[in-house]
Amino acid sequence: MFGLPFKWRKPTGVHTGINIYNHGMRQKVPLILRNPQMVTWYTCGPTVYDSAHLGHASTYVKVDILQRILRDYFKLNLVTAMNITDVDDKIIKRAQLSGLDWQKMARAYEAEFRQDMLRLNVQPPDVRSHVTTTMPIIVQFIQQLIAEKQAYVTSDKSVYFDVSKSQNYGKLQNLGLSEEKSDSVKRNTADFALWKARKSGSEPTWSAPWGGEGRPGWHIECSAIAGLFFGRQLDFHAGGLDLRFPHHENEEAQCCARYKTDQWVNYWLHTGQLHMVGDPQKMSKSLGNTISVTDLLKKYSADEFRMACLLSNYRNAMPYSDQLMLTARQTLQRFKNFHADLSAYTQFLKPVHLMDEGALKSQLAHTITEFDNCLRDDFDTARAIGVLMDQMSSISRCINEQQVDAQEEPAYCMDLLLATGNFINRAIVTFGISELLERESVQEDVSSSEHGIDPSLLVDDVISVRRRMRENATSGDVKNTQLLAACDELRSLLQQHGIQVRDHKQGSSWVFAVSCQKPDDKSKSSAE
Repeated sequence: MFGLPFKWRKPTGVHTGINIYNHGMRQKVPLILRNPQMVTWYTCGPTVYDSAHLGHASTYVKVDILQRILRDYFKLNLVTAMNITDVDDKIIKRAQLSGLDWQKMARAYEAEFRQDMLRLNVQPPDVRSHVTTTMPIIVQFIQQLIAEKQAYVTSDKSVYFDVSKSQNYGKLQNLGLSEEKSDSVKRNTADFALWKARKSGSEPTWSAPWGGEGRPGWHIECSAIAGLFFGRQLDFHAGGLDLRFPHHENEEAQCCARYKTDQWVNYWLHTGQLHMVGDPQKMSKSLGNTISVTDLLKKYSADEFRMACLLSNYRNAMPYSDQLMLTARQTLQRFKNFHADLSAYTQFLKPVHLMDEGALKSQLAHTITEFDNCLRDDFDTARAIGVLMDQMSSISRCINEQQVDAQEEPAYCMDLLLATGNFINRAIVTFGISELLERESVQEDVSSSEHGIDPSLLVDDVISVRRRMRENATSGDVKNTQLLAACDELRSLLQQHGIQVRDHKQGSSWVFAVSCQKPDDKSKSSAE
């Protein structure tokens, strides 16, 4: 047997107070940064031979959420890199079957991937690198492994990594590997290709200093590219859970051998796989059970998909269904409704009243502390969303109830309400949710129309006329149902244009908000 048991080595540096799950240790370990002024992060990029599907999307959205938390919430100077696999067996085969030039096809799918990521509000890495443009770096990396006797050249000029020379091979999954030999080419069954010799005259190849022509294996490209940017040690390396073995295991083995270290990556982050409800297998092109990003966005928004990822946590499996997406939509709508409610209250469009200042201060402090605890506990976004929703529910009760028990420290508490709203909005934006802020900017842009028309004043006038209509309809002994129906129709029309009207005893109020009703839904009639 080789691949001795390995215990994760705690880095030397600054403790952050954050704990991260370590799959090899099967427990959470402290995040310690070698240099908090520069934190390095590498993500395995796409193999561009087809359109991206939701399995890919969930990985990159979850990685984006983690990076935003570290960069925007914990204020770490994150430096990120990603590879683009633009030459590979799958790319060559797909191009040949389609009768296309493999380079043009790869570039087209890469452009589509980048566009999909933009549509999903995934921030691009600081630097991307293609396999085809870093070939000299990859060849140099392989040469070094050959020189150090960590790899060997076969008779056809392919190159394999010798796993028997790696003391810690299998450490990411706690594997113990057999030394049995069942391959006429490889020294050990577990050895893997660093360089593949030419098989036919039609496939793309590059010349190699050890002889012949060929192209790199899959695993070596990430090691060489990450090593090019970050050298002998890397703080974070991320990818889907399905890449942990063999891809990430082989990356780690190659770099530990190349840089003569027992730990190349300090923190591996693996995202849980997305699968359709009722189908235990992950979403995969080879299985034919995929949904494209384009098809997703025809039915749901990018914010709704991101909320679904937030509710599932980054390392949990994500069972995809319409019910999951509806839950995400309803959760997002609660944030929008709270934002609209609080905005209406602080703009005096709803009745204001005294509140318990001490209780509100205590609630805000508790929310901030608990939210912070959630993110420090392996980026527990699902629990963090729950903390925010609990606070929203509490504030909504305060601003909507007519009788509030404010015997202890009675005050109007506008500052505390606004502080709470600001914290919740900033938290949501930190996760990459965009729509709440966009609604504000739309309102401001429209208000400064070049025609000099202020929509707010126009809506005020419409609401005022509607209020008088309602008063006239209910002033007599018998309600005027036709007039009330007209008021309801007017409210529905306003709602279709993003204006939410609320009737209460003191009259009517309105806010710019996204309606949760479809345009053809009927509002409940006031005459009922």
